[in-house]
Order: sequence, then C-alpha cells, then structure tokens
Amino acid sequence: MTNKEKKSIANRKYYEKNKDRLAEKWKNDEERKDYLKEYYKKNKEIILERAREWNRKNKEARKLIVERAKRRELKPFWIAESNR
Repeated sequence: MTNKEKKSIANRKYYEKNKDRLAEKWKNDEERKDYLKEYYKKNKEIILERAREWNRKNKEARKLIVERAKRRELKPFWIAESNR
C-alpha cells in the first residue's frame, strides 16, 4: 500500500468521524465559500463532463434518481384534492 493510499484511508476515517463538526465549520467559512466559487467557475466544463460521463455509465442509477425526484414533487391525492 502506497503512502497516498494510506493517507486517503486516514482522511476518509477522519472525515467520517468528524463530518458533523466539519460541516458546521465549513458552512460558516466565507473564505472556503469564496475558494469553492472560484474553483467551480474555473473547472465548470471538467465537472460537467465528469457528470455527463457518470450519467452515461450509470443509466440505471440515473433513472432511479430521476424517479425519486419526480415522486418527491408529486403531492398525495388528498392534498391535491383539498386545494381545489
């Protein structure tokens, strides 16, 4: 196992252990938000291409995601009827 793999595993364990605390910290970190905005602006095409590639490779998973989104948007019958 290389040093890079060991570091990756250690980072994953650390993040899993501390994800709630880190999420709260990052939510309020303006410097990090600014950095990420710039990162996404610079790498927009690469990120979109990665997403397109994932969608192509994982058609079944993509269908499930779309179906779940549609179901979330649908209102139950009794709520839809009461709005009339």
